Amino acid sequence: MELLVAAAIIGYIIYLRYYADLRTKSEKDVEKLQVGIQLYKAGQSVDALNFFERYLQKEPTSSVAYLYQAKCYRALGQLQEAIDALKKGESYDDTVADLHLEMGHILYDQQDYSAAYLEFDKAVFHAKGLDADAFQGRGTTRQHLENDEQAQQDLNRASSLRESERLMAATATPKSDVFFDRKLLSHTVVILINSVVLLVVIKNAPVIHLPYLLAAIAATVIGYLEPRKGWALAIIQAATLWLGYTFFTKTPQTSGARDLEAFGLYGSMILTFIGSFIGGVLKRQLIR
Repeated sequence: MELLVAAAIIGYIIYLRYYADLRTKSEKDVEKLQVGIQLYKAGQSVDALNFFERYLQKEPTSSVAYLYQAKCYRALGQLQEAIDALKKGESYDDTVADLHLEMGHILYDQQDYSAAYLEFDKAVFHAKGLDADAFQGRGTTRQHLENDEQAQQDLNRASSLRESERLMAATATPKSDVFFDRKLLSHTVVILINSVVLLVVIKNAPVIHLPYLLAAIAATVIGYLEPRKGWALAIIQAATLWLGYTFFTKTPQTSGARDLEAFGLYGSMILTFIGSFIGGVLKRQLIR
């Protein structure tokens, strides 16, 4: 039974990892390219460019890598190279809004307002109307094309989106640096109660299947509740089980009963760590 439960959980995690990840390829690439992106944002354009060129040697169809390669070229004043990189990125994935946004900025700077408008318009479309910069670019371009009424609508929309982003950032709950916060302490109380229940089951169960099953389920819950700190709760549960069994219970008289309880105790402690790891992975996959 315990093996079936563990196999089912592991199978579900594999499904989440490889089949239920609904992110697009571009969204996954952004995660992989964080080192280069941070270099670019820090103004280290040459180092960032080298990073993206190395990445493209391994992943030559990454539109996001071409996007940031173009950003680096633009920062270095190499505009034609930037345009070529953007066109190559669009040839692999034309739905990346930032490719069109970047191209729009370059064309706008070159005063090719008609072409810039088309790129900003594509950026608005592919960003599903949620990118303030795309509306800002399209609005300012429309001003040059003497389409003042629609230009003002775009600029108002850009301001509205930025205000919404500002409010969301202001109301976001800051992450606490305290390890033993109130949430972890409340979960610790739950784990202590569960440890007592599990210890009673170990002492009274006629077979090891019941404590093993309970330990596996409880440990998975530990990891799910605290995907980053579950190891601490696992240690608390394992220590509580051992201390409670060693100092607060009577040792059975027969060797068979002693062996049964020992298997139940130490097996449950091992499953606590395995299950907490699985639960943590499960939670992280669900929130991705």
